[in-house]
Amino acid sequence: MIEIAVDIMGADNSAEQLFGGVTKALDNNKDLKVVVFGDERELSSYNVEKYGDRIEIIDAPDAITNGENPVEAFGLKKDASIVKAFKYLRGGSASGFVTCGATGAVFVAAMMTLKKIGYVTLVCEPKKTDGRPFVIADCGANVDCRPDKIIGFSHMGVAYMKSIGCNNPRVGLLSNGAEDKKGNEFTKKANELLRNGNINFVGNVEGNDIFTCAADVIVCDGFSGNILLKTIEGTAKSVIAEARSLGIEGDALDTLYDRYNYTECGGATLLGFSVPIVKGHGAATAATVKSIIDSAYTLAKNNIVDKIQSEFKIA
Repeated sequence: MIEIAVDIMGADNSAEQLFGGVTKALDNNKDLKVVVFGDERELSSYNVEKYGDRIEIIDAPDAITNGENPVEAFGLKKDASIVKAFKYLRGGSASGFVTCGATGAVFVAAMMTLKKIGYVTLVCEPKKTDGRPFVIADCGANVDCRPDKIIGFSHMGVAYMKSIGCNNPRVGLLSNGAEDKKGNEFTKKANELLRNGNINFVGNVEGNDIFTCAADVIVCDGFSGNILLKTIEGTAKSVIAEARSLGIEGDALDTLYDRYNYTECGGATLLGFSVPIVKGHGAATAATVKSIIDSAYTLAKNNIVDKIQSEFKIA
């Protein structure tokens, strides 16, 4: 049985709506157990009996919001779902964690409670034009970093891709030109390190090539990666909205919308701790929660933590 801890508090939508994603994930994965952190009085009324011991509810009626200081709130709000969830994760029975709550609180809680493994890296998993997944690493955890950390982010991205079935992931470095000499001093040094490292490095990748290039892992600092990710989301949203305004409709457009609808797709995954932490969008729906639980379940079932450790043994 794969156990995933799920924080149901702190998102924009109600716990009742998000809980629908929990039950859909349980229906979809028969060897999944979910430990839900939320208001027990409310959640217990949602027909949980049918899942038997595959679901457990731990009472955590409070939440840490984006407007609070996460360090102070983590110390003061003992009944907050994030606080109780991470204390539970420290016990070691859960193999993954899912939340749509405040990002700052998740980072603080992880740093304060969990064992670090490898490099702390936030990765996201878009799809190429042919439908194949790839990852951007880092996409926000490390906005200021040295070039040598790019090697660490690469290994984290490689471990992620191996956990979703890519046996020999290829790594590309985000730059403003395909040639090795292109880029700022940071990128040039990172390119040199990747060329000389134990990485399946395929060279620099420009922003306009990430959906068609050979790389399975696009590696960069968190500042550039976060801008890249949000540019992808914003561009897709604008183009689809413009298509609809022009009267373009149909199954093809709906499929394209589903691919780039970040409120319902699997979220970003925070790696570098004893469990993978999958963070969904604050505007999450039941579909979001199902998707991110499925992501955490897949990573846990395929032993991503072991794969991370293996990457750094060979690095």
